[in-house]
Amino acid sequence: MSDVETRTSSIEGLGLFATRPFSAGQRIRRINVLREVTPTSPLREELGERADHCDYPNGKVVLLGYPDRHVNHSCDPNAYVLYEGGCSFLMARRDIAAGEEITCDYNINITGGTAWPCHCGAARCRGTTVGDFFLLPLDIQREYLPLLAEWFVRAHRDRLRALGLA
Repeated sequence: MSDVETRTSSIEGLGLFATRPFSAGQRIRRINVLREVTPTSPLREELGERADHCDYPNGKVVLLGYPDRHVNHSCDPNAYVLYEGGCSFLMARRDIAAGEEITCDYNINITGGTAWPCHCGAARCRGTTVGDFFLLPLDIQREYLPLLAEWFVRAHRDRLRALGLA
């Protein structure tokens, strides 16, 4: 029995939904990474591989597989990605009810990404997914500080300190 399922989302296209409750801090699942995207192994659009199905851990670009490629963005997410060793895990940020869509804020652990309009529908929706942790409001940066990956903190320690975050 799977703890998640993919189905139509009110946020965007398909989404990932909990088939059972998860408690805050609980691992939901190990994220299915298909491969690293490199110049010698680029995305293959003819096979349906897309940039919005990628994650960017520690300077790499990795292609996410099913069902994890369907985790949608929310400005008030109920989950986040934990990077541990060479693996990544979807973690419950707060309690998640069975049937609830599992969402992450795409602005965590990233800088220099692209921005696009947000349609998450959260009460605190910012209207734009900015693609850069440092472009988030300072109160949101403070809230997300415990969710930052060690490699992100290491790479951006000076910027975090300048903001009083590290």
